Parts: sequence; structure tokens; C-alpha cells
Amino acid sequence: MLGHCCCGNTNNVDQGERRQVRLKFLRSQLLYDIKNYAFVESDVMSEEQQHAKHVLADIGEAGNVDRVSRLLSVIHASVVEILYPYTKREPLEEEVDDYLHAPEEYIIEMSVPGTMSRTTIQLLSKLIHEYMVYCVLADWLGITNPQAAAKWQAKAEDTKQEIEKAKNARMKAITRKLHPW
Repeated sequence: MLGHCCCGNTNNVDQGERRQVRLKFLRSQLLYDIKNYAFVESDVMSEEQQHAKHVLADIGEAGNVDRVSRLLSVIHASVVEILYPYTKREPLEEEVDDYLHAPEEYIIEMSVPGTMSRTTIQLLSKLIHEYMVYCVLADWLGITNPQAAAKWQAKAEDTKQEIEKAKNARMKAITRKLHPW
């Protein structure tokens, strides 16, 4: 499963009411997709790039996965920031460290308008999963195959724009004029 979302019933919701939504992205599923795309990308590389093929295909192996873990943490934080109007939280009153954390789940907690559709949340969940995967691949390919990195970076940027579009489309209720003039 790409991501999970939990949200309440939105029937008979006041315009100002908020709902709590929790998106959960499983590390194992993200790594699975990253490894699959990396394998395919390495398989289509030329024979002259034998070492780069090997390094790319081993993206999820011991040692290499540490870099992937750090990237996933950065990308997760970036997505939380992209969704800022919905993810706003009080600042921490504790020390923030830069230790390598590899959680089993990447969680995004949002407070969304009660009028936000479940389908919008599901779309966001799927787009965020793909965005995280594409960003990792773009970074890794920047080291192993810069020509292919540009393709994955473009896919990541396109997906980021889709996330922004889905987020912004639901910022407030749509109002229509009573008269066309």
C-alpha cells in the first residue's frame, strides 16, 4: 500500500470545522519502489557504464541505504513544509539533532478543512509517495548517471507541482456569484 490516510466523515460539516488526517508512508514500500526503479534504470544503461550500473542497482544495499535514509528524512521534512497550511505545528522545545534516523514509517499529520474530500487526501498520499521516490532517484543518479538524473528531477518537480495544485485547490470553499454580471 502506497500510503494510508485516516480522516473522519465530512457529511454536514461547518465551513470552519477542521479534520485531523494522518498520512503514513512505509519505509519498506518506499525502498521497494526505489530499488525497482533503480534496477530498471541500471538495466537500460550502456555496457560501458558497468560500474555505474552496479552502484545504481545496489541503491538499497548496506551502506548505500544510509544515504537513502538521510534523503528520505530530508524529503519527508520538505513535504511537510510544502503542505504547511495543513501541517502547521508549535515549535519544538527540545533539541533537534542531525543523527541518522531511519523510521519504519514517515508520518504527515494535517489539520484540513472539514470540506476537504477524501479523494483529494488519497491523491495527495499517492503523489507524495511518488515524489519521495523520484527525489531519491534523482539524487542518487546525480552521482551515478547525471544524464538520467535530469529526467527523474523533472518527474519530481512535476509531481511537486501536482501536490501544490491539489493542496491549493482545497484551501477554501468555492463561492460562486449569484449573478453572471
